[in-house]
Amino acid sequence: MNSSIDRKIDNEYIAFKHVGELKNFEEMPFDATTQEWTGAMDTYRLTQKNGITVLDVTKDCIEKYANYLKKIFPDAMELIKELSENEV
Repeated sequence: MNSSIDRKIDNEYIAFKHVGELKNFEEMPFDATTQEWTGAMDTYRLTQKNGITVLDVTKDCIEKYANYLKKIFPDAMELIKELSENEV
């Protein structure tokens, strides 16, 4: 997937707009399949609640990819959690 940053507020919010498909690190021609999900957004917002940082995520997703995302997204969120809790 090829995406652009639609909006960014440092240390608070970022929104990605999906604009195309990549294969082997190369942008693929726009086709009917890509058109189904082009323009979909993923947003990530950090907030503080009772001294704890909370990451809220929203994802646009077409139905045929919903099960795939339900399967892989928890692992991605766990990795983000681990990385954010380790001191640099």
